[in-house]
Order: sequence, then C-alpha cells, then structure tokens
Amino acid sequence: MSIRIATAPVSWGIWEQTIDRPDLIPPDRFLETIVAMGYSATETGPPGYFAPNGEAAVERARRYGVELIATFLPLRLDDADGFEQDLAALDTTVEVLEATGDGGLVLLADMETRERARAAGSEERRRATGWDRETFDRASERLQRAVDIVRSRGLDAALHPHAATHVESIEEVDEILSRTDVGLCVDTGHTVVGGGDPVELARRHVDRLRHVHLKDVDGVLLARLGRGEADMDEVWPLGIFCEFGAGVVPLSEFLALPEVRALDGWAVIEQDRIAVTVDDMPAVRAADERNRARVEEWLKEAGSR
Repeated sequence: MSIRIATAPVSWGIWEQTIDRPDLIPPDRFLETIVAMGYSATETGPPGYFAPNGEAAVERARRYGVELIATFLPLRLDDADGFEQDLAALDTTVEVLEATGDGGLVLLADMETRERARAAGSEERRRATGWDRETFDRASERLQRAVDIVRSRGLDAALHPHAATHVESIEEVDEILSRTDVGLCVDTGHTVVGGGDPVELARRHVDRLRHVHLKDVDGVLLARLGRGEADMDEVWPLGIFCEFGAGVVPLSEFLALPEVRALDGWAVIEQDRIAVTVDDMPAVRAADERNRARVEEWLKEAGSR
C-alpha cells in the first residue's frame, strides 16, 4: 500500500469555530469543487456541515463519489466535568463515519485554552504552563476512555497533537502515548508550532502512525509567536499556516520517509483558514492546487531515489 491524498473542509474555512457562519461555502459547492480538483476523499468537517445526520451526510457525499474518512473531536482532558460533557457530544461527532459502514478514524485532541494560545511558539512558556505527572495520568485515562468508546462503535482513533493545547510538543505527545494505546496523527504544522520536528515525531512513533495532516508554517509569524508579540489565536487569521514550500516545515523530507509513503492511510492537505466565502473560492482553489502539486512532486521525487 502507499499513502493516499485527501482534503478537508478546514482548508475552505469550515471548522468548529465557523460552522455557525451564514456565509460558509454550501456543502454541495464544496463537494463539486473538490471532485473537479481530483479529490475522492475528505474529512467530515464539524458536525452538521454536510447534513443534519450521518446517513444524509454520507448519501450526499456518495452522490459525488466522495469518501468520508475521518473526523475531529477536541476533549477537555484535564477537566473531569468538561470531559464528560465533551463525551456526550461524541455521538454527534462520529455518526457520519458510522453511517459510511466502512469504519473511519476519529482524531482526538486536547481542547485549546487561552493560556496555551499565549504559550504557543515558546518552549519556556510551554513548560511553565505544562501539566504535571498526575494531570498527565488523569488526562490519559480520560483519553483512553474516549478511544475505547470509539473502537466499540467500529471506528479507530488517533491522537492529534494540536497547537494551543496541553498536548502539542513531542515531549507531551510522548507522555500521552506512553500511557495509552491510541494511534497517532502527525500534523506537520502543529508539530512545528509545538517546537518539534514532524520527521522526528513520525520516526519516533512509527508503530502508532495512522494518519497525516500536511501543513506548512510561516516562519515570520512563528517567530512573532516565540517572542510573545502575538498568540496563536491572533496568528491563525494572519495565515500562520501558509502555502506549501513557503514556510519552515520540512515537508519534502517528511514525505520522503518510507514509513510515511508506505502508510496504509491518508495524507490530508490542509491550509487552515478562519473563514472562506463563495467569492474567495477561486483563490483558495488555486492555492490548494499548488499545494497538491508540490506534494505529488515531493512524493514522486522520493519514490525515484
């Protein structure tokens, strides 16, 4: 097997923090566009985007020949009461993947916080706001509960390390993986914002690798984060996740890893955007086509070595 390429609604400004906007790209327009671009698979986006329920969402995607492959669920892993509330939302989050009947992957992350948004980009601030051993123990127990529930529904689960959370650095990922049996999604952009190297992370946990999110990171904005001139919430709309090849993420080296190229799973091209309207679609499509062309070129180069 070799890794396959997919897309995600977040590249089109469709995610948890924008789902209530009235000017989001309509789902049929999204599906028509990605099919025209050559994609046959996408992540689900936030609950309710494709349709009010899972069966209707799958039916809509299948009309376009599109496979729904993964979904995302943030959890308040350090908050017992908040975690229980988040688990209550799991049914809504995973019902689309359940309705496919083909399995699928639930990407589980810690929840973003303002404190960690301010800490992003700085090893000193990250350590000062990090969890102690007991908190990692409790957080890992909660994550494992979520993983077990997901698996009981016939789906798989992977940890998604995420900027502005307490599980973003390689060391924090190590702490969680050592206490659980969850798989791993390597997000190249969030790993770099978390002070790590995605090549190292993939090699370090190759036995847990299930899924890949491909991103690049603007070096100027990353430096501003490090100096404390802006926080993660402020640099997101400024474009910290930039076009591929314009940033500091070693994407070509990452895609050259045999462990990545041979993954029986998906590499999802993502350039997170806060919001996109129909009028923005030509520019977003052009950028995504350039990103995909670079990914395919890097994979081809790696395969010819």
